[in-house]
Amino acid sequence: MKTQVNTGMTNPSATVTLAGGLKFVAKTNMGNEIFFEPSPVLGGSGKIPNPMEYYIAAIGGCAAIKTQIDLAALGSASESVEVQVNCTRSEALPQILKTIHVTFTLKGRPDDAKVAAVIRDVMTLHCPVAVLAAASADVTWEHRIVPL
Repeated sequence: MKTQVNTGMTNPSATVTLAGGLKFVAKTNMGNEIFFEPSPVLGGSGKIPNPMEYYIAAIGGCAAIKTQIDLAALGSASESVEVQVNCTRSEALPQILKTIHVTFTLKGRPDDAKVAAVIRDVMTLHCPVAVLAAASADVTWEHRIVPL
């Protein structure tokens, strides 16, 4: 399924401003506000996600959304989708992600062959966050189907 979809994010942008202390807010061109701060090691409270947490969550979120949309288009939508993203980081600066493993757990009765093909396309073509991640890290994935 290689369709071109206008997501409204053709030329995304964001403005990041200090909101107080080490808390920042990003306002996107779509009008959303995203709060973040550094990790506790760097002085954050640990109550607000740091940029790396958002990045890792964005990989899983993008992959989950596109997988469900693409499976639904094939008539094989899942009753439930869970995406677990596990990563390792390099120890040396800039401590980028070295490996990313994504586990998809789908509940229901979707066709296994369709799921495998959709996830492959999502991770290599349809999810720009995952494709971007693969440019700097070793990205692998697997899926499980839990019948209801």
